[in-house]
Amino acid sequence: MFLFSMGITKGKRDTLINTLLSFKRHYDANADIETLLPELVASAPEVYRGLGLKDLGNKMFEYLVRHNPSQVLNHAYSSLPEMEVKPRTAYQFVVSDEVELVPSDKLVGRVAANSVIPYPPGIPMLMGGENFGDETSPQIQYLKALEAWDAEFPGFEHETEGAEIEDGKYHVLCIKKDAL
Repeated sequence: MFLFSMGITKGKRDTLINTLLSFKRHYDANADIETLLPELVASAPEVYRGLGLKDLGNKMFEYLVRHNPSQVLNHAYSSLPEMEVKPRTAYQFVVSDEVELVPSDKLVGRVAANSVIPYPPGIPMLMGGENFGDETSPQIQYLKALEAWDAEFPGFEHETEGAEIEDGKYHVLCIKKDAL
């Protein structure tokens, strides 16, 4: 999880270790989230007020066990979407402004104008020019799984290059239907 190289100094290493040990002390003591992350609690008091760090960790872990978003992501990576146009052609649609942002619940049958890259792992699950497919599309299901996590744990949203979050929904830049 941590990359050490020859450029890492003893000071940087020690700072990381001390930070991890401090986190463990706060976790073991179930320190109040409001004390540790006041901005987080202020942004979503109905979700986080009164929780301790261990409580929050347990809540997140239970969510991951119950919903298994990793399996949804693995399924998205193990299915190959149909390519409608080459990525270079999809880019030309972007340059000529023949694209529009499309919310996750309207992606069925739409062609992505750019890549959709979840972090981690930082590998495209859909390339520009590929079709999202039907309503059972694993790529659409993964974006909806991210929306569900983000709604459950505001402030812990995922980073997905090629997607924008508006009003809790993931939107992807797609080629306009009449341009294809």
